[in-house]
Amino acid sequence: MHYIFFGSSEFSQRVLANLVEAGKPPFLVITTPAKAAGRKKNITPSAVQIYTEKIRIQTLAPDNLKDKNFIEEFRNYKPDFVFLTAYGKIIPSVLLKIPSFGFLNLHPSLLPHFRGATPIQSVILAGEKETGVTIFLMDEALDHGPILFQQKYKLEDKKITAGELSEKLADLGTELFLKNIAKWLKKEIIPQPQNEAQATYCSKIAAIDERINWQREAETIERQVRALNPQPEALTFSSKGVIKILQGFSCEDSFLTLNKKPGETFIFENKLAIKCGKGFYAVEKLKPAGKKIMPSNDFLLGNQWILKEILS
Repeated sequence: MHYIFFGSSEFSQRVLANLVEAGKPPFLVITTPAKAAGRKKNITPSAVQIYTEKIRIQTLAPDNLKDKNFIEEFRNYKPDFVFLTAYGKIIPSVLLKIPSFGFLNLHPSLLPHFRGATPIQSVILAGEKETGVTIFLMDEALDHGPILFQQKYKLEDKKITAGELSEKLADLGTELFLKNIAKWLKKEIIPQPQNEAQATYCSKIAAIDERINWQREAETIERQVRALNPQPEALTFSSKGVIKILQGFSCEDSFLTLNKKPGETFIFENKLAIKCGKGFYAVEKLKPAGKKIMPSNDFLLGNQWILKEILS
């Protein structure tokens, strides 16, 4: 297969690594330019470029996909097709028309459901019981092109985080691609248009989405914590600063929560627990401001002050 891979994120890095391990690497990788990351805003290459530098696959990180020199360079590579996932930039129509078998996009949802930037987080937030992966033929609209291959994945693990689900869907998507790409190249696959009436969309995670609203139901908060793990992480506010909540579980109200207000803290099975609008949330792992991740029972040993607080 003579193809180019487009990708930038940890999800796409895992897909690329799977392709390499399967003996089906691309001859060229295109990723997004290095950018400021972390608290210190150090200029950092994408997860894909960090990986390709280790295994020495030719990699480009163009600033502008509409640049005439880049378009001509891309045309001269004469790829049969492009395999793209979690790249992070809009592909101009001039590029889409160059590969004879098009741009194939791996999207981690069952399109047309959850089009957009955060399908993995959004499916957890929505409490869905099923998700999957879709490989579709790209056009100029967002996650809109006709479907080539699709595979479902049941969400049987009620504690699965976005990070864990991302890995499973990256593996499933790679498997789906390798199993079916030969059929596409032999013109044995008929693209199926997406049903626009069933289309749903998800947006990027905003800073306000990270904040836990303890007025909500415990189950909703539990999904929020899982959806934002490992990043950007759900958080709450105490009198001594931000506390990030990384893992826990929801419980129904009991005598422990009688007369307690949403956000009020108490101890449940040696863990920090917080009353919610309905039910309560038991914290298993947290990260206090300026400190490392720790079990909540360890945190409680030296931080009894939190049991007198109402978190906001």
